[in-house]
Amino acid sequence: MESIVKFLLKTYYSIFFKITIVNKEKLENARGVVVSGNHLSLHDPILLFAFFNNKIRFIAKEELFKIPLIKTILKAGKIIPVKRGTFDRAAINNSVTALKNGDNVGIFPEGTRSYDKDLKLGESHNGVSLISTRAAANVLTFAIIPENSFKLFSKIKIVIGEEINTTALKEQGYKHDEITKVIMQSIEKIIERER
Repeated sequence: MESIVKFLLKTYYSIFFKITIVNKEKLENARGVVVSGNHLSLHDPILLFAFFNNKIRFIAKEELFKIPLIKTILKAGKIIPVKRGTFDRAAINNSVTALKNGDNVGIFPEGTRSYDKDLKLGESHNGVSLISTRAAANVLTFAIIPENSFKLFSKIKIVIGEEINTTALKEQGYKHDEITKVIMQSIEKIIERER
């Protein structure tokens, strides 16, 4: 099922958009990392699922599992459901376990979509820092840079950035807020450089 869904999605995006991927090998070679980037639309996790062979288990709000077509895609990608607005211990534990087992886990530090036309990042949360340090996992940043807000036949660039050793930062005395700031700055630098 997963390979069929991935093929169909990749075919769709390849036909209706011009997709460019920069530093693809960084993600393809990654194991047991938190994949973290900007969040603009529902396209974001689907694009990463479709165009990378290296699986990313994204965290997604549990409400999405109630939408039939979306539910099929989420289950195919082994997405981790999370209850928004609460400290969802199960989602955190499932993410940490997945990372320790060598899976990659995708988390958007903004927690929700940002609609800024200039791709400015919204308010961040500490979930990426919390989960990555608990699992002793690095954070691999990325940015999705669309042309014309994902309109059909427009360009979409997916850029993979650098790995951040959040465990080392914590050992140096960084608090979760400070680690989150480092992650957000990494994403911002990708956007500024690649736009």
